Formats: sequence, structure tokens, C-alpha cells
Amino acid sequence: MRQINFCAAPMPHTRNLVKLDQEALDTVIRRHELFQKGRAGGARAQLAHHDLSHLVFREKNLSHADFSGSLFYEADLAGANLDYSVFYACDLRRANLHNTSLVRADLRGACLRGATMTGVNLSDADLREGSFALFDTGKGLSFAAQEKTPGGDTGAVDLRGAALSSSCFSGALAVNANFEDADLNKASFIRGDLSGANLSGANLVDANLSDCILKNVNMRGAILIRASIDYSKLIDVDMTGALTDKPAGKLLSQAAFPLKELLRQHKLWLDSKGLSGARLDLSDYDLRTAPPWAEEDLTMLIAKRAVWFGQNLSHVCMPAAQCEKSDMRNCNFESADLRGCNFSKANLVGSKFSRASLDPLILKGDPLLRTNFTGANLRYTDFTYANLRNADFAGADLSFADFSGADVQDAVFDGAKTAGVKADGSILNKPPFAAE
Repeated sequence: MRQINFCAAPMPHTRNLVKLDQEALDTVIRRHELFQKGRAGGARAQLAHHDLSHLVFREKNLSHADFSGSLFYEADLAGANLDYSVFYACDLRRANLHNTSLVRADLRGACLRGATMTGVNLSDADLREGSFALFDTGKGLSFAAQEKTPGGDTGAVDLRGAALSSSCFSGALAVNANFEDADLNKASFIRGDLSGANLSGANLVDANLSDCILKNVNMRGAILIRASIDYSKLIDVDMTGALTDKPAGKLLSQAAFPLKELLRQHKLWLDSKGLSGARLDLSDYDLRTAPPWAEEDLTMLIAKRAVWFGQNLSHVCMPAAQCEKSDMRNCNFESADLRGCNFSKANLVGSKFSRASLDPLILKGDPLLRTNFTGANLRYTDFTYANLRNADFAGADLSFADFSGADVQDAVFDGAKTAGVKADGSILNKPPFAAE
């Protein structure tokens, strides 16, 4: 009997899965719709243990269907009605579930890592842990009644890095579910059971956790800005390092001069090559409420250990900036000039660097100043079409980052974590990606 680990990266073993093409799936959907209407020729969709990767279910009605143990890698289920359906131990990594309805769906043991789930309705869904799947060619699919797989992983629902903003979990059973780094902005968990859940690093801005059961929950490093948890039952909840409405560093109002004057002094310093003015140093400041930066020249800015969470820095000019150990999660750096920046050990989970310039900066006396991401947390980061020539990613966590269309010529990836990375074939065939 072969064990199938549905949450292993980058893809599970598919030899024993029944592969369907789009035409065959469409036939199943049509018959299921006839079944729902009670018409002749109808049949309930029985798609347990199938490979449905990359197929399109968009806006179809497949409520009450059985998908137990199936693979939905990068499938498009946007807007579909999947109420009461069974997704027991399914692999839905990178699937598109935008605005999908999953009311009372059985998602025990499912893997939804990196899935797009904005606006999904999971009211009264079952997100508890499930057993791992076993398949035997003679006996078919079965589920082991063990709490952990031989590899040590629990069967809990895996929603790491999933896009779940505005989703509804009201009344859901999410015991031991893994929401690490998930985007739960404006999500509703009213009356839900989150006992033992992992919400470390999750974005819970404006989330509603009122009247939830929160027992033995990991919220280390979570973003709890304007989150409603006033009436929740908090028992042994670890909020170490959580980002709340309270200041997470010095405030700009405490600086020696107003920000406008500090920026003017920085410009003088740049124009005079250091002979007048003063270099801008925002190290250890909480910059979440700072005004827009797009029109400012932040070349050679110093901002170590600063909190930038959620800032819009698109098109910003900040080459050679020093941002070591800063919290820059969910920041937007699209089309920004970031040549030679130092982001070492920074937290950049979920940030966008699409079309940004991150190639080396040529300086007098220093012919090559690499952009430095060594040891940075870059999980679920968007590098699409970015210029990353010579960038240093040594020791960085790049899990599920997207490098599609990016230029990574001569970039360094020594010791980087690259599980689930999305990239062009030319990149994936080279170390360290090829080794994953």
C-alpha cells in the first residue's frame, strides 16, 4: 500500500490518480447538473482520487460532489458552488477559489497552501485535521486513522499563504488548521472554533474573531491591526511579536524634525554629496502611518529594523537603501528602483516586487553593489518580471515565491529554501530549484 502525502511540495505522486482532461470533466459537470435538477441522464459527480490539476470549474454548480483525495493543483474553481462537497485530504495548492462557495464543505486534511481564496464562503465548513490518504490498486482509497503521518505532519488543513481576504469562516470548525502567513484581511471567524490553530504571521487586519474559541493558538508575529477579538475565549494564546494597533517602534512625531524637513535635509545631503544636510535615518521607527513615498528620493536611506507593513512603495526611488531586519510584509514595491538595497534578514512575506529594478548598483570605488536578500523571509513574494541580476538570496526563504518572467542571471541562491517556487522552466532546471 502506497502512502500519498497530499501536502508535500512541489507536487504529490500522481501515478495512481485518474487523470481527466477538460472535455471529460465538462461531461461529468453536465451530468451532475442534470442530477441536481432530477432529470434523466443525471449522475452525482464522483471524482474521488482524480488528478484535476489545471482544469476549469469556474462558476459551475458542483454542490454535494465527492472529490475525496483528489489533486486540484492550480485548478480554476473561481465562483463555483461547492456547498456540502467533500474535499477530504485533497491537494488544492495554488488553486483559484476566488468567490467560491464552500458552505458546510468537508475540507478535513485538505492542503490549500498558496491558494487564492479571496471572498470564499466557508461558513460552517469542516476544517479540522483529517487522516492521511492511502491508495491500493486493489482496494482503492482509504484513510489511516492516525493523527500524524510517518513523516511527522498532522493531517490538519493546510492554508499557509492562502489569499483569504474577506472570507467567511463563521461557525467553522478549524481545529489545528494551519493559517501561517495567510492573508485573512477582513475575514470573519464569528463563533468559529480555532483551537490549536497556527496563525503565526497571518494578516488579520480588520478580521472579526468575536466569540471564537481560541485555545492553544499560535499568533506569533500575526498582524492584528483593528482585529476584533474582544469577546473571544483566549486560553494560552501566544501573541509574541504580534503587530497590533500599538506602536511597534518610535513614532515620526517623536523625531527631532517633521518628516518633511528630514526629507529636505536628506535631499541636500544627496545633492551636496554629504557636504551639507543630513542623511535620512529612520531605523527603529514605526512607519505604518507615514505619508506616501512615491515622489520622494530615498537613495541611500537608512531604515534598519523599521516597520513598513502594508506601505505602498511602488515606483519609489531608493537605491542603496539599508533596510536590514525591517518588517516590510505586504509592501508594494512594483516598478521601484531598489538597486543595491540591503534587505538582509528582513521580513518581506507577501510583498510585491513585480517589474522592480533589483540589479546591482554601480558606485565609484565599489564597482558592484549587489541587492542583498541574504537570510530574508520572502515566502509568497511576487518577483514577476523583476530585474534580479546578481541579487544575493543566500539563506533566504523563498517558499512559494513567484519568479515568472524575472531575470535571475548570476543571482545567488546558495542555501535558499525554494519549495513550491513558481518560475520559468529555464530557472526551474537550475540549482537549487531543480533539487526541490
